[in-house]
Amino acid sequence: MTQSMSDRLRSMSDRILELWEERVRATVIAARNLEPSHLRNSIPLVLEALAYTLDHLEKSEEPELSVSQAHGLERASRPEYSIKQVILEYRLLRRTIFDVLAPDLVDPRARNAIINVIEVGISEATAAFADYQYRLREQFISALAHDLRNPLTAAKAAAQLNLRHPERVDSSQILSARIVDSISRTERMIQDLLDSNQVQAGGKLPLNYEPNDMRVIIKMTLEETTTALGDHFKFDPGTSPVSGHWDTGYIKRALENLLVNAVKYGDPLTPVSISLDENQGLVTISVHNAGEPISKADQYTIFDPFRQIVKLKKEKKQGWGIGLSLVKGVAQAHGGTISVESNEKSGTTFTLTLPLEPSDAHKIAA
Repeated sequence: MTQSMSDRLRSMSDRILELWEERVRATVIAARNLEPSHLRNSIPLVLEALAYTLDHLEKSEEPELSVSQAHGLERASRPEYSIKQVILEYRLLRRTIFDVLAPDLVDPRARNAIINVIEVGISEATAAFADYQYRLREQFISALAHDLRNPLTAAKAAAQLNLRHPERVDSSQILSARIVDSISRTERMIQDLLDSNQVQAGGKLPLNYEPNDMRVIIKMTLEETTTALGDHFKFDPGTSPVSGHWDTGYIKRALENLLVNAVKYGDPLTPVSISLDENQGLVTISVHNAGEPISKADQYTIFDPFRQIVKLKKEKKQGWGIGLSLVKGVAQAHGGTISVESNEKSGTTFTLTLPLEPSDAHKIAA
């Protein structure tokens, strides 16, 4: 009976995988756009480990499921996956196995073996997932500390120089301005980090909706950014107002991040262009810069602050930092989206799409 059960499992493994894949795509949001091979990952090996266990029911030893560790690590490397979704994948696998093999599952030892293998698989996968996330955050903290040290070091150097030459009034004012600028940069980084961390933890940004014209918000942001970086921008606001309700402060911070990055990483000889469009209750803001494109791999992680900063520090490159995670959080809090398209021919375009008016659900969340 035991041998026939393992043979039955092996003969039905393709059907189990097909049904499991169908259920996972319908239930686990992060899995919906994965290639079949990436979705299944090491699950076929889990089924083989289960078949081996059914072959040896007389042994009481714990099943060896290092393949589930690999599954957990692979899922942890994908920004859209959470540990809850990994657990759900295994629970769907258990349910699918029982559904497919139901007519033959008369031996309680076989049922218990299936339950045990899946539970061990969950334990191994989630432990690997959590360990990956822990190491990623440790690296992130180290990288972020380095980034925060730069403006603080600049402020300290300016203050020390100021103290050495108190009689130089003109230079004292310049140095004081540098100190204020460096501290302001640090404050913005810390606030972006706090807001990004809140979003990453599943929280909502505390929005304060107010009526405004998106053209006015963009022009205010451009004026402030131009004062800090120079006139690098091209924007035609048009003649018709684009009216709606948004949190003006958060929208300005999101736009500032997009504009600063476009200047920082774009072609210095080509202006950054901002376009604004209103259609079917949505406002779309696009920020485009020429220059070196963002690789496909970086486009995949660019809105995830932990992966992005750690990756860039390892490669000793400058990066888009935590600001884009904030942009994503602001977009989602308003019920909108942020996307990026980048290639060598067309350059880089970030597109922020927001509803003109908040939904009832977003009003309550705010």
